[in-house]
Amino acid sequence: MSLSVAIALFIAAPAFAFDEINTGYLGSTALKGYDSTAYHSSQRPIEGQKAFFFEWKGATWRFADAQSRDLFAAEPAAYAPQYGGYCSNQMSLGNLSDIDPGVWLIHQGRLYFFGHQAGKDRWERTGIDARIKDADKNWKMYLAKK
Repeated sequence: MSLSVAIALFIAAPAFAFDEINTGYLGSTALKGYDSTAYHSSQRPIEGQKAFFFEWKGATWRFADAQSRDLFAAEPAAYAPQYGGYCSNQMSLGNLSDIDPGVWLIHQGRLYFFGHQAGKDRWERTGIDARIKDADKNWKMYLAKK
């Protein structure tokens, strides 16, 4: 019986945990290892290399090359995704959810990720600025609880 309870708590615990940077359930790598600067410079997802990394806000950020790493290191807030790399659509609904690094958008110079194309479509269909306002409010609540 106690093994069942322990397993249930282990499975449920991540749902209640909150880290400012989304690194998934295991590990400490942000954005599933993708280079956050590449979305701005190349307009596409590019996997980072283990050799080019930077530690910021308790997470390891990977980059395609030294230039990208140095760009991020000089101004992390300009290149880090909004809401710590959690799904922007779910954040606008008040939830924490993981992302798909292939589903993203840049709006007014800021990087937003989504767990599914449907979430990104919702944002575009219902007004990106309105969804950002909702997500910003919810993000502030998560940060206040931290």
